[in-house]
Amino acid sequence: MDKIKLSQEQLKELRYFIYKRGFREPEVMMEILDHFACKVEDKLSAKPGMSLEEAMKEAHNAFGYNGFYSIKASLDVFTRRRYKNIYWSEVKAVLSNIRLMIVLTGLGYAVYATSVWAFVNKHTDWLFEENVVGICVWLVMLIVELYKLSQISKDLKKSYHTHIARMVIAFTPYTMWMFLPTSMTDSPKRILLSSLVIALIAACFTIHYIASIKLLKEAKKDYEEFKSFHPNENPLA
Repeated sequence: MDKIKLSQEQLKELRYFIYKRGFREPEVMMEILDHFACKVEDKLSAKPGMSLEEAMKEAHNAFGYNGFYSIKASLDVFTRRRYKNIYWSEVKAVLSNIRLMIVLTGLGYAVYATSVWAFVNKHTDWLFEENVVGICVWLVMLIVELYKLSQISKDLKKSYHTHIARMVIAFTPYTMWMFLPTSMTDSPKRILLSSLVIALIAACFTIHYIASIKLLKEAKKDYEEFKSFHPNENPLA
């Protein structure tokens, strides 16, 4: 017996079934639909007299206790791993670019020298009385991160791919901010060490920013490719 193929109306019923179970992201829904439709077609082919509703219930139960969550979890793991690989590939590309490394070395030295100057001459900010250079580096990182987020359009903010990409790169700035040494000190060794750490953080953040921008562009490309195959993202259409 030939395998039964679901009609567009039946696929719409499957999408609504998935939607009712809380899976609203179009990319996730389509991934689930691919697996779900195959199982439903198998059920209908094995029992031609079975109703679509019964076939959907049996197919859903076949995914086990976690249901569709197992499919989403696999998709999350695959997408996160792929984006991590892209991110670190971009970091390596920056590190292997001689011109960029010369610029970063100059940036690091400038931050280091001005930080030492601020420590030695007791230049602090007016609010926290911390090293003014360290505070400036912190503010620049904050402003750059906010600017990066503002560049993501409303459509992309709803994109599953962009969401995963942002999760991959989100931890780095916060980790850097936690270890940014800005407390004033009179110890020459601590001044040199703190200034060196501030300079390294500034350089590392610049590398992170370049790599994260390229990763977000890749996520945007994935989203636009998805839309080219599925222009109508309304799950109930």
